[in-house]
Amino acid sequence: VIEAAFRDKRRVLEIGTFLGYCTIRIARSMRDDGRLTTVEIDETNFDVATQIMAKALPPSTFKRVRRLRASSSDVLRDGKRGLVDAPFDAVLLDHWKADYMRDLDQLRSNGLLAPNALVVADNVLFPGAPDYLTYLHVDFQRVTDQATGQPCLAVSAAPPRGDGETAATVWRSPDFETRLVDLPFEYRPETPDALAFSVFRG
Repeated sequence: VIEAAFRDKRRVLEIGTFLGYCTIRIARSMRDDGRLTTVEIDETNFDVATQIMAKALPPSTFKRVRRLRASSSDVLRDGKRGLVDAPFDAVLLDHWKADYMRDLDQLRSNGLLAPNALVVADNVLFPGAPDYLTYLHVDFQRVTDQATGQPCLAVSAAPPRGDGETAATVWRSPDFETRLVDLPFEYRPETPDALAFSVFRG
């Protein structure tokens, strides 16, 4: 789903490299003149991901992946000085869910998003990103996951289950239009989750 959404984007930012799985998939699907910047705060994850990417990607593609070991807040606060490929056509948020809202606001306020940029955020329902959804004016409730007993979120107009299609419901904030795509949580397929797809209209 993410690769398809990012395929025609030229300047992509990923926050939360982890071990590079999504980084590799995005890099492989990018257009030939595309550039991907990925940010990871953890030194061990950063080093391992770099080694995996170097083996998994052709050299010409690996050269188009800019890797930054830093906290997202520091990188975004520095703006275009640290993110030389900004403004970005697409952004993937896949790090600490509590930081999603802060980082999206920094992306917006520091001019790091191109017009009509697509911002995709993972795991917005489980474990959930309530501040982020509130920022985007998405209506949700706090509920308990039936499979695990853990707290999570549910939206008032649920996206379709498991088909990878964008929900008909659109939530509008002053700067973004947001839809949810229903996908199960990656480590527990019985647990509902969703990706938030937000288009920058600011």
